[in-house]
Amino acid sequence: MAQRRSSLSTKTSRASLPASDVPEWEVISPGVRLGYRRGRGSRGRGGAWLAASRAVDGKRLQTRLGHADDQLPADGAKVLTHEQAKDAARLWAKSLKASNEAPAALSVNDALDKYFEARAAEGMKSIDDAKTRAAFHIRPKLGSVKLSDLTIEKIRVWRDGMVSAQKRLRTGKFAETANTVTVDLSDPEVIRRRRDTANRTLTTLKAALNWAFNNRLVADDTAWRLVKPYRGTTAARVRFLSPAEQKALVAASNGAIRDLVSAALVTGARFGELARLRVSDYDVVNKSVFVAESKSGKPRHIPLPAGGADLFERLTRDRPGGEPLLRQDSGAAWEPATYHRPWKALLAQAKLSDVTLHEIRHTYASTMVRNGAPLIVVAEALGHSDTRMAEKHYAHLAPSFVADTIRRLAPDI
Repeated sequence: MAQRRSSLSTKTSRASLPASDVPEWEVISPGVRLGYRRGRGSRGRGGAWLAASRAVDGKRLQTRLGHADDQLPADGAKVLTHEQAKDAARLWAKSLKASNEAPAALSVNDALDKYFEARAAEGMKSIDDAKTRAAFHIRPKLGSVKLSDLTIEKIRVWRDGMVSAQKRLRTGKFAETANTVTVDLSDPEVIRRRRDTANRTLTTLKAALNWAFNNRLVADDTAWRLVKPYRGTTAARVRFLSPAEQKALVAASNGAIRDLVSAALVTGARFGELARLRVSDYDVVNKSVFVAESKSGKPRHIPLPAGGADLFERLTRDRPGGEPLLRQDSGAAWEPATYHRPWKALLAQAKLSDVTLHEIRHTYASTMVRNGAPLIVVAEALGHSDTRMAEKHYAHLAPSFVADTIRRLAPDI
């Protein structure tokens, strides 16, 4: 008995089908169907090929394969013949089966590894920070857990554990603070900082798991999608050095740490940006320094005040362009964590406490704002992609026309 010819196999047979948004289907292999929809609005483009199958849990899945070659010549990609559409439908069903089988074996560690590999290839900024955060907070507790075994409760317990742990949480960024000490969990500021750390770490975990979900390595994202971050944890508590403190800091310093602190004060650059500077990054003609690589991925030129230009001219004079612009006393380039010991000694000498090198960056920005610089200019100088961070940290410092007018005109005793 001759096999019945499909009504979808030729242009002529498809043209005889009524224009409708309801597809015509044919079974092309066990569990896989090919569909054709000659929609009412498809004039000039031809109908559309569809594929349908079922997931392992029985859920019906459908996808669009491309246009049929009713009006346009087939190219094997966007416009398909009947045979090409059947091949594409079978290939889709095969990949669907593979993705449904993958979650049983994929662990959180596997998802993190694949995510970091993909993001590194894309040029992800701050990937080292994310890797360190994952190594310290995520992998020890959740790393061996299969993605298919993750539940809302498991992720919530893990998140809350970062807040309630008696030992101090750290990301490993500062090796010399590796000692484990108990903390006062009754202190609201301690809890706020802990929750902020938990939120940042949850963001890293979700990014990796969402990448796995979007790449069909896991079938369900409910477990982490429904776990929300803590609220009210990012209150800005920014320390600014007063002019007197800035002078005391510079006066108490000498050698390489003095150059590093001075460069931070006149550029507002992060430590990593300063450590990566080369002699050739200083533009002696325009009195500016070029930051090629920043956290936001946005390169920038930083104009220097007169004293800053004098500093950079001294640091670059008669030196090859490829050398590190700022160096340690030993002559080696600055590396992460190498400045901590001289920085602490400097703070003790200047009789300052609770100050980090990064807060010199805040001091740079706050000084500009207090002197009347628009926030867009401050954001540009800091290398931010927009003014949101500048508004968050420094907007309250900007001179206010309303406040100044009230102070000038209101009754005063």
